[in-house]
Amino acid sequence: MKDVKRWKGLRALIGDAVEHGASAIERVQLETAKRPFTVLEQIPGLAEPVKSVHQIHDVVVTNAYEAVRLVNRAVGQALDAALDAVDEPSEPAREPHVPDTSGDPNR
Repeated sequence: MKDVKRWKGLRALIGDAVEHGASAIERVQLETAKRPFTVLEQIPGLAEPVKSVHQIHDVVVTNAYEAVRLVNRAVGQALDAALDAVDEPSEPAREPHVPDTSGDPNR
C-alpha cells in the first residue's frame, strides 16, 4: 500500500510538470513568434496576410499544447484508475460451497 502511495505521488508530480511545462512553453512560443509577426504586420501590403498567418499560427500552437495537456490528463486518469485497482485489498478466495449430503436419503 505504501508503494502505491509513492507511485500516485510520482504520477501527480509528473502530470503537474507536463501540464505546467506545456503551458509555460506555449506562452514562450506565442510571445517569441509575436515579435516578427508584429514587425511584418507594419509593412504595407503584407499587413493583412501576415495578420491572418499570425492568427492561424496562434490557433495551431494553442491547439497543439491543449492536445498535450488533454493526453496528459487522460493518461493521468488511466494511471490513477490502475493504481486504485492495485491499492484495493483483494478479497480472499472462497472455497466453493459443497452442500452436505451425508444425511441425504437419496445418496
